[in-house]
Amino acid sequence: MIDYKIISSGSSGNCVIIGDVMIDCGVSFNKIKEDLYSIKYLLITHIHSDHLNKVTLQQIIKKFPRIVIIGNYEVHGAAHTNIIANAGFPVHTEDYIFYPFECEHDVLTYGFVFEQNGKRIIYCTDTGSMDEAPDGQFDYFFLESNHDEEKLEAARGLKKGTYDPYLSGKRHLSTQKAKAFYYMRRSGREAEFIELHKSSRFY
Repeated sequence: MIDYKIISSGSSGNCVIIGDVMIDCGVSFNKIKEDLYSIKYLLITHIHSDHLNKVTLQQIIKKFPRIVIIGNYEVHGAAHTNIIANAGFPVHTEDYIFYPFECEHDVLTYGFVFEQNGKRIIYCTDTGSMDEAPDGQFDYFFLESNHDEEKLEAARGLKKGTYDPYLSGKRHLSTQKAKAFYYMRRSGREAEFIELHKSSRFY
């Protein structure tokens, strides 16, 4: 068993806690302040503001300097990280080996695989595909399950100004693809599927 907490997941902000690992800080500092006392690692998936709130990150760095911050080179360029992750290369820390992998999005975005309490965990959001996910089976799936494919298809051609809801949705993982990945890669019937980043319009 692992302990986890979904602080927020969606276009308004993203932050998930898995044991002593926090993934993304796209929320206000006050929303996560009390949780930070038990956090040792902060993984940041990409630079979009709903995943990386720069003001929050600066407060974390200032008030919780012991937390190890890990992200790709774009994240490092936008804000401080202790470790720059590269897809395909494991990140070794005192407590974990994090395996970053590339996601399909409009900026450089990483998912992560790691083990906690003997359970293999995969975390992936803001991606159109799971093609780059590491091999093997998993016990916990923290996966984007953004939209129903038929509902999104019905929005094709509904572009308003520069915003195209159909193209925007295609940058995210559908519920069908997320569930297919879960069923094909789960370690057993007890493996848990935690849906993330669900669209309020197309889920």
